[in-house]
Amino acid sequence: MELKAFYGLQEKDITNKKMPQKMSMLCYNKTVKRKVGKQMKKSMKEQIQAIFKNKKVIAGLVAGVVVLGTGGYVLSQPASKPASAPKVEQGTSSSSVDKEAELMKKAEKAVKLLEDNQVKENVSPAETAVKGLKAGDSKDKLTKRIDAVKANMAKKEAEAKLAKDAEAAVAKLEAEQVDGNIQPAQTATDKVVDKTTKGKLQHRINLVKDAIAARAAQAAAQAQAQAQAQAEEEARAAAEAQAVQQAQVQEQPAYQAPAQTTGGDYTPPAQALAQQPQQKLTQDQIQQQVDDAAANFNNGTYDY
Repeated sequence: MELKAFYGLQEKDITNKKMPQKMSMLCYNKTVKRKVGKQMKKSMKEQIQAIFKNKKVIAGLVAGVVVLGTGGYVLSQPASKPASAPKVEQGTSSSSVDKEAELMKKAEKAVKLLEDNQVKENVSPAETAVKGLKAGDSKDKLTKRIDAVKANMAKKEAEAKLAKDAEAAVAKLEAEQVDGNIQPAQTATDKVVDKTTKGKLQHRINLVKDAIAARAAQAAAQAQAQAQAQAEEEARAAAEAQAVQQAQVQEQPAYQAPAQTTGGDYTPPAQALAQQPQQKLTQDQIQQQVDDAAANFNNGTYDY
């Protein structure tokens, strides 16, 4: 009974004539199974020790031992696919790193182009290139460089507008050279940042101011000359009138007493002394009086 249980025999096999042959086969199979199992275990142990001895990285080891009942063989198969999995992951990681490095290189090139040529057309490509990078210090640094360029561009744009406004104000002053246009042009020029541009605008303002001042001085001189000429003409006319009046007085006849018309007791009034005839003035003397009168008039001493 125990023999039957050990060898896996059934009741019908015991009474069968072929039982000795079956028992012999079963014993042989059992022996083969034990020997193969021991050799497989020893082989697996030696392989594992060799792997650790060579300090190789073990990605995975799958060992399966399949023992077939009546066939009596054992299959041992290492898991090749799991072992190659780390290599696939390593290749994927390497590819990702290479891609990120390429994106970083393109972003650096775009930002450098923007810094060298600070125009609006270069802002968008640089921002797009940096936006595609992974978050980190490198991306933050490139973003700050872009922001610095944009701030500088905005500053220059504001300065250019101030210079444009000043140019317009100075041009108006040059076209309409009046005192009312001087202050607006000067105020706009004072706001200009670029020293060279500011100096040129100031020079143009100074030229216009000098021209306005010269015209004002010339107009004042002309007015003064006209006033002096008019005063001299008036003095000459007054002197001539006075000379004519004096000539008329000198030409009046001497006084004569009326004839006696009454008796012997009448005493006529005493005869006035005859005035001495005045000598007639020459033309030179008249001209001298006119000049003296004009001089007195300019000095404020002439009374007429």
